[in-house]
Amino acid sequence: MYKITYFPEVIEDFESIPNDVLDEARKYIKKLKANPYSCSLPLYGNLSTCRKIYIAKATYRIVIQIENNIAKIVEIVAVGKRENKEVYSEASSRINKK
Repeated sequence: MYKITYFPEVIEDFESIPNDVLDEARKYIKKLKANPYSCSLPLYGNLSTCRKIYIAKATYRIVIQIENNIAKIVEIVAVGKRENKEVYSEASSRINKK
């Protein structure tokens, strides 16, 4: 079982998305606890340490990092629209601040 942690800004991400998208995000977060690799795909470039999950008919993304496969920690980095790659820019910014 994986432990789920969040970047502090993810709370604001959740507050800014529609309720139906939030409900779908919650379902995926539960899946992450069992096996984050089964429901996510790798990212590349400056987010190569991250993985993505498509939600809301692929219009939104959840960006995660699997911090330590031994300790089994999944950190949710960002949740937001895929449009104009804004969620990826936000995720990259948050990781660089860390």
